[in-house]
Amino acid sequence: MPRYEIIAHVSQELPCDTAEDAAAIVRRQLLAESGAQDDLLHLAVWREDPAPAASPLPPDLRRTLVDFFATLERCAGDAEAAFRERVAAILTVSAVETAVAEQHRAARAPAPEADRPA
Repeated sequence: MPRYEIIAHVSQELPCDTAEDAAAIVRRQLLAESGAQDDLLHLAVWREDPAPAASPLPPDLRRTLVDFFATLERCAGDAEAAFRERVAAILTVSAVETAVAEQHRAARAPAPEADRPA
């Protein structure tokens, strides 16, 4: 099974007072849900102030992350739409093939006795 590296940028309210406590909670949550075979490679947690300018990330990096995830979401939406179109096309072709097969079967089936000429 292939392994993936996953990056997530999340803002979350947690029942704790320090970034260290928050990191411990997030670490437990991630590892509990992911299983023993997964490795948590990096984890950065900081207290978010109400003003985005107070972020420890430089404004350019923060904007880059926001843009990255917006593009990722757009690409995922495009991929989902393309997938749905392919599935619809497959189902349409399948329905047409089934209808044609039914018509052929009906055309070759013997007529019921009441409909046969005497």
